[in-house]
Amino acid sequence: MKRGKRIRFLAYFLEILLFFILQQAPDLLPVIHYARPLLLIPTAVTIALFEPQVASTAFGLFCGLLIDAGTNGGVLGMHAIILTVICFVVSYLAHDLLQINALTAFLVCGIAAAITIILQWLLFYVSLGYADPAYALVEHYLSRFLYTIALGLPIYALNRTIALRI
Repeated sequence: MKRGKRIRFLAYFLEILLFFILQQAPDLLPVIHYARPLLLIPTAVTIALFEPQVASTAFGLFCGLLIDAGTNGGVLGMHAIILTVICFVVSYLAHDLLQINALTAFLVCGIAAAITIILQWLLFYVSLGYADPAYALVEHYLSRFLYTIALGLPIYALNRTIALRI
């Protein structure tokens, strides 16, 4: 592996760890309408826009495992599987079909966050038989989705800088 690629992957690794700490630490990011963002979703997806499939899949797996480790009462490996598949597909499409720009990054982050958060809602809320799942979707999961995709563009800008400068 070339020296520049090692430095770039180290920068991605440190970025992921920083965003995991920000995502998990209480009171570092403001809570908006009972929700905190899942920063590792746009991080993994925007890395996948710039890196080949193998590296994107590995970063998606790593981000998913970190989300799983930080989720209370979750199924270990659920987010890892979801983000691994999403990052592989995004990387494949980015190298063959997509033009990489801010709009594409926003749309891809939105789709990835929607898939992940809807699966969270289905597996952690609906399948367990809690009352009024529609209320939980609108009041808690929708705000988490909006908060997550709102931070997708700054994360895209950071990863674009890392990918093009290092």
